[in-house]
Amino acid sequence: MNRTRLMTALSLALISAAASAPTAADPKMLKEAKDAGLPVRNCQYCHVSKVPKKEAFKPDDLNERGKWLLAEKDKQKSKEVKAGWLKSFPGGKEQK
Repeated sequence: MNRTRLMTALSLALISAAASAPTAADPKMLKEAKDAGLPVRNCQYCHVSKVPKKEAFKPDDLNERGKWLLAEKDKQKSKEVKAGWLKSFPGGKEQK
């Protein structure tokens, strides 16, 4: 009985960890943001560095806009971040 509970708990932990992992951005998001009329020039619109590395991603790699997008992803209960949400960013559209 205890083994079954342990396996269930481990399975749930793995599933929740996978579900909460942030979705990595890609060049497609940059294009979607530009197509939405946003003044996007490079990845720094949402990230701290111009060329973020997917394999070494940490939430600290995001600027205020990127952190807002991750929060919006959770709020919307979406599997991925949508560039169109950037139009609703409360901090404005200008690139820093």
